[in-house]
Amino acid sequence: MRIDIPHITQKAKQILAWLVQKDALIYLLFVGLATLFWWGRAMSSQREVEVKLPVAYTQVPAQVVFNTPLPTHLEVVLRDNGRLLRQVQHTKPTVTISLADKLNETHGTLQLSTDVLRQKIQDNLPGSTAIQQIRPEEITTTYYVEATKKVPIRLCATWTLEKQYQLAEPPVLEPAWVNIYGTQEAIDTIDSISTDSVIVEKLQDQVQRDVALLIPTDIRTDQPTISVTWNAEMFTEKSFQLPIEIINLPDNKVMHLFPQTTTITARVGISHFADLTEEDFKAVCEYPAQAQTTLPVTIICNNPYVTQMRTSIREVEYIIEKKQ
Repeated sequence: MRIDIPHITQKAKQILAWLVQKDALIYLLFVGLATLFWWGRAMSSQREVEVKLPVAYTQVPAQVVFNTPLPTHLEVVLRDNGRLLRQVQHTKPTVTISLADKLNETHGTLQLSTDVLRQKIQDNLPGSTAIQQIRPEEITTTYYVEATKKVPIRLCATWTLEKQYQLAEPPVLEPAWVNIYGTQEAIDTIDSISTDSVIVEKLQDQVQRDVALLIPTDIRTDQPTISVTWNAEMFTEKSFQLPIEIINLPDNKVMHLFPQTTTITARVGISHFADLTEEDFKAVCEYPAQAQTTLPVTIICNNPYVTQMRTSIREVEYIIEKKQ
């Protein structure tokens, strides 16, 4: 009988490989069971972990301002079994703190003690979870109720114009008023807000600048800068002959002036030249309380775009008579 040595050898190798593979599987099985056993014991045993919990403050009036920001998170060291601690680490429950009964109407100090923080945290934890440490241990800050006031802006600027040019209108501020915020005591002392100094030279057209506001340290505003616009234009002159009126003349008197008219010359920007009329001006003399040689002539102008005037007559002579 012939023995097939190669065949027997091949079978032996296969059987040996199968036994080795079986041992490996058994080994891996025992390793897995041991791991599960260790993990189960770890999850059921008491442990300590540090968790960073978010904080939400409710019922805070919109006008309340805290001088130092309230913490947005609390760092808490907790003790419990591993399973429950992992749940807390995963969910990170928000600690909600109501400030409804902790703020008065004007100003003061807000203080949240360790006991208050502990209770608020515990409200979000399993009953078996113990709080070992809280950071910060308490929350303390001062606050005030913010008041508001609307005040005008005062422009601090100097400018020069090219020859034959003038401003068509006063510098335009946008906005011209600003809301300021602060304590009532602080805003009561402020009647206006000034701009930073600005210099504009040789104006002959429209110029726009962004200018910063000078805000006091104890005041805030939502408008840190404003826009200032200068509109320059060429000017021209226009003349009118006006009758000189007498004011405060007693009913029983007649007053004669010499001369009775004056010529005024007004400077105005070319954009307003056509609108300038004789009705924009009045020349007047006041009845004298005491006798004097001459009376001054006053020119009254009701047109805001006139920048300069001159008159041919500054004084007049007069005669006063009784009315017949």
